[in-house]
Amino acid sequence: MKNWASLLLLTFVVSACSAPKATIAQKSSTQYHVSVQKSAKQYMEVVDVQLTDGNQWSSGSFRLTDESGKRNVLNTKGYASFGIQVVTPSLSFAPNQALISYRVELNGPVKSMLLSLQSIPAPLEANTRPTLAE
Repeated sequence: MKNWASLLLLTFVVSACSAPKATIAQKSSTQYHVSVQKSAKQYMEVVDVQLTDGNQWSSGSFRLTDESGKRNVLNTKGYASFGIQVVTPSLSFAPNQALISYRVELNGPVKSMLLSLQSIPAPLEANTRPTLAE
């Protein structure tokens, strides 16, 4: 029984300390949305968001939102998932990755995750709209 309790405690500690996971999608030429999943009890402070094509880098302004994107989030503790709305000026390059810098401890070391960018899907009506030649 003692081993079972120790194993349960170890599982809880490991799951509470697991790294956040995220995906990013491009919404328009200057707007991006990051979806972050983490433990609801875990503290997470987003420090910076940068976009890159591998050679050039650009920082974007960002705000944290709830998963729906309608409410701003000031403290992510208590949220198992939240969004990061990123806005950039017009870029001279086409970014294909994003670097999210964050902390999981108050004043702790800055960590980062490199995400592959999912581009915006082509509009459905673009494929079905008749052209002048038709």
